[in-house]
Amino acid sequence: MHIDGTYKKLLEYKKLLWLVFVLFFSIVLFKFIYLFEHYFERAVSPVAYLSWHTMFEFISILVSFCVFILPYYSYNQNHRLRGLVAAHVFLVMGSIDIFHTLSFKGMADFLVKNDTANRATTFWIIARLVGAIGITAMSFIKINKRCRIDKRIILGISIVFILGTLVLATYFPGFLPEMYEEGKGVTFIKRILEYVVMLFLAFSGIRFLQQYIKHRDDTNLVFAIAITASIFSELAFLRYYSVYDIYNYLGHVYKFISYFLVFRVAFVNNIQKPYMALYEAKSKIKADARNLNKLVEERTKDLAKINRKLLEDLEYARDIQKAILPDKLPDNDKVTFIAHYYPAERVSGDFYNIFRLDEKNIGMYIGDVSGHGVPAAMLTVFLNQSIKTTREVEGNRTEIINPAQVLENLYELYNKVHFKDDTYILVFYAIYNMETRELVYSSAGMNAQPIIVKSHSQVVEVEIKGLPICNLAEICPADYIDKKIRLEDGDKVFFYTDGLVELNSKQTGKNFDVEQLKKLLIEHSGNGNHELYRELNDKIKYFTDNGGLKDDVTFFMLQVS
Repeated sequence: MHIDGTYKKLLEYKKLLWLVFVLFFSIVLFKFIYLFEHYFERAVSPVAYLSWHTMFEFISILVSFCVFILPYYSYNQNHRLRGLVAAHVFLVMGSIDIFHTLSFKGMADFLVKNDTANRATTFWIIARLVGAIGITAMSFIKINKRCRIDKRIILGISIVFILGTLVLATYFPGFLPEMYEEGKGVTFIKRILEYVVMLFLAFSGIRFLQQYIKHRDDTNLVFAIAITASIFSELAFLRYYSVYDIYNYLGHVYKFISYFLVFRVAFVNNIQKPYMALYEAKSKIKADARNLNKLVEERTKDLAKINRKLLEDLEYARDIQKAILPDKLPDNDKVTFIAHYYPAERVSGDFYNIFRLDEKNIGMYIGDVSGHGVPAAMLTVFLNQSIKTTREVEGNRTEIINPAQVLENLYELYNKVHFKDDTYILVFYAIYNMETRELVYSSAGMNAQPIIVKSHSQVVEVEIKGLPICNLAEICPADYIDKKIRLEDGDKVFFYTDGLVELNSKQTGKNFDVEQLKKLLIEHSGNGNHELYRELNDKIKYFTDNGGLKDDVTFFMLQVS
């Protein structure tokens, strides 16, 4: 059992053999490469070396820009911070490598004469420092770390750095330490910077290796191998004495290998992995499709169960909504009422209430909320609980709040609750004084004008205006006003929501509008309230073809005795 466990553990780390192989091969190569230096100088002339150098550099530059393009343009989809950093690190390195290649000693003049190797070496070490520091920073960023940084800002900073480096190294080389002395080779400061680069790379390589061991993500291992190749590339550049010798050539080969491996990581993370995930998802969909009938049956049962639960909840909601409607109207010898509401669905977005305020006054309101169904019904519950029609004053007495103030209080409370911006409440609130026969009212956006039916069969629409109850307190403060109407013996006031005058018969194509409602009220002005109720009920059934309503319908009528 112990042997089997050890074998499995070795299998888990088998991919690390690639890193071990790269280390072993590179150490052996650096140990004996000097033996071939004489043959290299004879086989590769400076002209041929320039050709090889240019080819290696431009391939590396091409790979750098590919490494930039892949994570940069996939950033909008994955928002990976590590990819964004890698993209701009390799953009800067690739751009400065272009300057290094074009300013290499022996190449055609680039902005100034290429008569020394110092400028090309300066570009080289700057690019390596950027790469080493950038890769070290990447090692501290989790592979799936997301961010919302605007990539164009980072791109702008990178371009400014690239152009600044070009101008400084080309036209103001005195501001930078010398990196190469003709006839002597690289300077002391250049060697120090190469060691700094290698320290950064070694540190980041260890971190990527740790992340591979912890998470088993192959991209971290490939990154560690690429960094190892970069370290040997820097070692080669420490040992050359001529820009045309075998160590310089070997350094460019290792650099090419390192860049290729980094491109492999960028390709896997930004193209291969997403496509593999898409392929796996597609395969899973195909597998699910083969069991579609069973899956549909199971889902249908689940949906039926959920639907039954929803219907039960709707029944409870309907019972709750019915419970907050008045179960008994405050009829007496001075005033009588009829009222009814027809929900378009199991629960309604319409609401009304008629209630005694004191011995002389009766309060009443009617309204409509945006939408239908459960969301609208919840708003009606909120309104019923939020309308405060009286308040306590000194001496344990209560004072009736006037309609405009009631609506203003409701408006302020609604804006404190923070409902969605597309919801609103239309409400008409009135107080009727049975002694003075005075009706005081105020409206919050009500779109159905109450109709007064005079005792001599004349109808008058009540003038209403006012802002709906909505989330506009910061823009439009509450500004509701009270208006008064004095009623006479036998007068009727009909209150309703717009659903009543939007009835439409599909069979006949006829509509029931405000004018027809007025006509109906006039025709039955001499009849009692209950006769009018029966006639309205018949009209609603006729215009809905005994089917469902498109909108909630609510009405009530006050009759002065």
